[in-house]
Amino acid sequence: MKKIILLLILIATNSLLAQDNKEQKIDISFSYGLSYIDYSDYSSTSPLNLELPSIGSFYEINFDYKLPKNRYIGLGYSRQQHSKSINDGVLITSTNTALILDNYKNTHTKDFFDIHFRTVFKNNIQFTLGAFFFIENLNTNSISGDENNIYFVLNNEKNRSDNLGLFGSLEYYFKLTDYAELGLKGKLYYSLNGIETIALLPTLRVKL
Repeated sequence: MKKIILLLILIATNSLLAQDNKEQKIDISFSYGLSYIDYSDYSSTSPLNLELPSIGSFYEINFDYKLPKNRYIGLGYSRQQHSKSINDGVLITSTNTALILDNYKNTHTKDFFDIHFRTVFKNNIQFTLGAFFFIENLNTNSISGDENNIYFVLNNEKNRSDNLGLFGSLEYYFKLTDYAELGLKGKLYYSLNGIETIALLPTLRVKL
């Protein structure tokens, strides 16, 4: 992430040093902030409570190309992550065996890939509407057995990558220079499963 921020700063610096009057056609933006979602049901039937916090981190990078009438088309990548250290255990009474998680870091991620359209209004407000698919990784656990053995399974489950949905974002920006602006973005991701993510993101955008 530090490398991405450094790259954007270098791009903005090079743009400031350029003295030509060519129309700026490409926008590159980087956002980093907070995401919210309700994970309360994920561990309700599991032998171990692999709970996750509702507040996590979210970052994204977008590449936009300018169209007529202050509109843009672009591609974006985003990652949402929620994690928590777990200290929990389960006792298997039939075998006098216990399984203990000691400072186990439980992590849930979603990677979003999107295409979007953005409109810039005269009052510094911008609106983006896009379509996305996402890949989700989460940890699950279960216990099963037969006449002679008991099996405890701790699994990192990777959902299929054809989860589709729509997202919208409302953004407000302050002009820093002719080549850069800083703002705040609110995003809502919605799929066939319902609301996937709500995010609040400070954003830096540079123009080329």
